[in-house]
Amino acid sequence: MLVETLREIKRQPIFSKKSLADKLNVSEDMVGNALEQLKRMGYLEEEKPSHCSRNCKFCSFNCSSSSLNTMVITPKGEKLLSSN
Repeated sequence: MLVETLREIKRQPIFSKKSLADKLNVSEDMVGNALEQLKRMGYLEEEKPSHCSRNCKFCSFNCSSSSLNTMVITPKGEKLLSSN
């Protein structure tokens, strides 16, 4: 499940838990758990967008810090994908 989740993230760099859950045929909670495990294991990391200062009151991007998370596959995650 973890490798499949990571593979899907690689295929669709912009995703939601719902889109991953639909693609993997699992619940959103299961995807959330997989994402947390992948982060904990060092295969994924959250990335603060370069345009984000978390000064949301003055932001023109119309996102909120609670609804937008950017995640990137780490070099360790890329290595895992290339070996599977």
